[in-house]
Amino acid sequence: MGGEMAADAETSFRTPPAGMKMAAYWFWSSLPDDAEIESQLRDFRDKGYGTILIQARLSLPRHVYLGEAFLERYRRAVEEMQRLGLVAGLYDDYNWTSGQAGGRTVEGAPHLRERHLFWATVDGLEGEIGGIEAPFATGIGADIAGWIYEAGRPVFDEWEIVAALAHPPCCDDPSALRDVGAHMRLMPEGDGCRFTLDGMLAPGERLTVFIAARCRTSRLINYLLPEAGARFVEVGLEPFARALAGHMGTTLTFLFYDQPGPQFYSWRQKTGALGNSPLYAPPLRAAVEAAGDEPFAAVLFALVHQLGPATAALRLRFYQAYGRLMAEGFFLPVRDFCRRHGLRFTGHEILPHIGGFALNGGFSSIDPRVAPAVDFFGIDALRDETAVDVNNFSAQLSPRLGDSVARAHGRSRTMAEIYATATRTERRGAGQWELSPATLRAQAIRLHMAGVRQVIMHALYQSDGMDDDPRLFVNPRFDFAPGINFEPWWGHHGDLAAETARLSAFLDEAVPETPVAVLYPLSTAYVEGPRHAHAAHFGAWCAGLAALSAGHMILDEDSLSDATVSGGVLAANGLRFRALILPAATQIAAPALATIAAFAAAGGAVWLSGPVAPALGEATRRLCRQWPQPPDAGELHRLVAGLETEAPAIEADDVVLRFVGRDGAGAWRVVLFNDSERPAAVRVAVNGDYEIRDAGTGAISPIAKAGWLGLRLAPQDIVCLRTFPRSGSAPDVDLVQSDEVVEIRALGDGWSFQAGPDGKPGPISVGQGWQTQGYAALSGTGHYACRFSLAEAADVHLDLPGVSVAVEADIDGRDCGRRARPPFRLDLGRLAAGEHMLRLRVSNTAANRYYAGTPFAGEPWPDESGLTAPPRLLLLCPRKR
Repeated sequence: MGGEMAADAETSFRTPPAGMKMAAYWFWSSLPDDAEIESQLRDFRDKGYGTILIQARLSLPRHVYLGEAFLERYRRAVEEMQRLGLVAGLYDDYNWTSGQAGGRTVEGAPHLRERHLFWATVDGLEGEIGGIEAPFATGIGADIAGWIYEAGRPVFDEWEIVAALAHPPCCDDPSALRDVGAHMRLMPEGDGCRFTLDGMLAPGERLTVFIAARCRTSRLINYLLPEAGARFVEVGLEPFARALAGHMGTTLTFLFYDQPGPQFYSWRQKTGALGNSPLYAPPLRAAVEAAGDEPFAAVLFALVHQLGPATAALRLRFYQAYGRLMAEGFFLPVRDFCRRHGLRFTGHEILPHIGGFALNGGFSSIDPRVAPAVDFFGIDALRDETAVDVNNFSAQLSPRLGDSVARAHGRSRTMAEIYATATRTERRGAGQWELSPATLRAQAIRLHMAGVRQVIMHALYQSDGMDDDPRLFVNPRFDFAPGINFEPWWGHHGDLAAETARLSAFLDEAVPETPVAVLYPLSTAYVEGPRHAHAAHFGAWCAGLAALSAGHMILDEDSLSDATVSGGVLAANGLRFRALILPAATQIAAPALATIAAFAAAGGAVWLSGPVAPALGEATRRLCRQWPQPPDAGELHRLVAGLETEAPAIEADDVVLRFVGRDGAGAWRVVLFNDSERPAAVRVAVNGDYEIRDAGTGAISPIAKAGWLGLRLAPQDIVCLRTFPRSGSAPDVDLVQSDEVVEIRALGDGWSFQAGPDGKPGPISVGQGWQTQGYAALSGTGHYACRFSLAEAADVHLDLPGVSVAVEADIDGRDCGRRARPPFRLDLGRLAAGEHMLRLRVSNTAANRYYAGTPFAGEPWPDESGLTAPPRLLLLCPRKR
């Protein structure tokens, strides 16, 4: 039969491989003994994890990292992973910020420390550089600053004049710049320096001086220097290769880098269009000057000030050369290490859009152009597998961008590291011990539907830390909590891990239907900077398309340049588009402009918002639709609905997220997720055969026929549907079924409660959580018990209107299931007439214990826990047997 699924794909769905199961960082705060290694890794495997990356955190003394004892314990852990059938990944550094090797890269090689370029513009003959700060790093806390900086703060030395220019106050011509670099004197002073021009300024002239300095206290490297990358490999990676001989490329299969990049410095005299100091090294001058005719000093001037029509080209020249040197200095040596040892190369750079959709809405205080943090598509060309960062538990850009980046290089889908920052306190590193399994499950589903193949959890903990110590990071308890395995609901984790892995396997076989392409405006980002309208416009379009579940993907300028146009369809990266969005893109590479013009001329829909690239041309603009701001949800819906598509029609409430794609057998794969707290009705135009995959159990229904297929999704329900259209008619099928409830009985009284299995039982109200009834700091599992009687035998469901946050139940000693997300409804089966004993084991989160007495508790406090509304028995109409 057409549309039949290959046996290996069916097996992959029922029993997903490690690459689709959840992965996790395993935070080490000390060196584990054999018992810890064996018990924790076995526990991780049993809870659904397939891949583990050991990560040495700040709570592990830095001098221990990469020492003989550390590497011996690391090897022992990898040996245990091999025995348990787990995959190991090599997280490549201490704490984070790849390249520093816990400080070893720059030890004995001080010339490799990060070296930055500062500038000042003055009206006289002298000025200064001073007040240099690293707010991005030091704002996280003193202990982080103490890890990055030997003195706990940045201190600079080895000052040198790089360029000095006399110029008119408003300069629009490079020829008006007067190079006075040979006449500058430099005097180090305190933590900065002073400079003086030995000469005269013409009337009205100003002086702009660019000065380089080394941060002599920083443990971070100068990523522009190939010798820095080579030394990192030598002192930071080769020790792993030696210690793990025999496991490299077998049990340990990939290397993961994390946010390589310099610090983001600011200083009192900073002005102009660049928000932070870029790195500097002599090769930078040579690379920039080799790419064009203007001298290096003029290019630097154009970075911070307008220089008329030449500005855009000069900025592009600088950032392209700068990014290329960082790739050659860091990424290539690490990739070569991977090649030598049979490892896949992956990881993620700083993502300034983290946690949202706007391109610079996450780390909004930085200028990402000074780090490997803008050219995501270019960096991915060096990787073997794409990876992105995800912050917290809401919809965001990263997964879709990651999938788009992967497809630009002949791959698909992405890894996604998800970490939690605090929402109840300003101390972000305190994390979210209040995380519920329902929240985690919903986010994992969203990520997979948006393009993620494997979720990497940040993190599983070796230790839950110490009481009475609220220091961030030093106490591992507050190192971007939660440590998922120390949550009271950890026993439920295996269910959500298995379900989401099957979802990933189901999606992996499908090429998504993508009628809409969004341009990633790299040239605009380089020229205009992170505060320009393109960042918000890009985010608004992507957020709107995501909310509509409109199939879309992101194209970079290279992909657009290589795309083909035929019959109003734009084909790029293995996908087909009928609309292209240009979000406030004022700078677009010429080959991409040619494709845009051809697409518009062929009848393709080109949608513009905000300012437009002048080079687009008036003739092409007349063929486009343009808005000052991205259209609202209603108008965007109408735009997308007007595009042709071969995908099956879906009628659903807005709360239902949808994925549609076609697999290798020609069948459509449809995923529907009710991302809300209310039921939702759905109709799918099957027009042929269909089958339903149950991601929770791995069951696959027999193939059936339908015209329109009707479904009703309970809150947080997910359906995986495979359809294969056929000629001829088929009847409409309505799968909306429910048991007929003949009686509802509230169980509001007579409950007993004990805190844990060894607690002393006592009466409790089930109308409010245990936190209000003498158990404010209880984080764990509360045991509820209640007797009730039935006058006659009945089929019974247990409905739990209020559960915080996960429940297991048994009736008369017989297990009847568990639930860690709404709706909390369990089937008690057929109960005889007479008395019955109902027992519920309810687990909350760790927040009430771990945040008690700390500055991180927030309001309201304590968190709701246990049963918060009276349970109900639903007596059903007798079932056919």
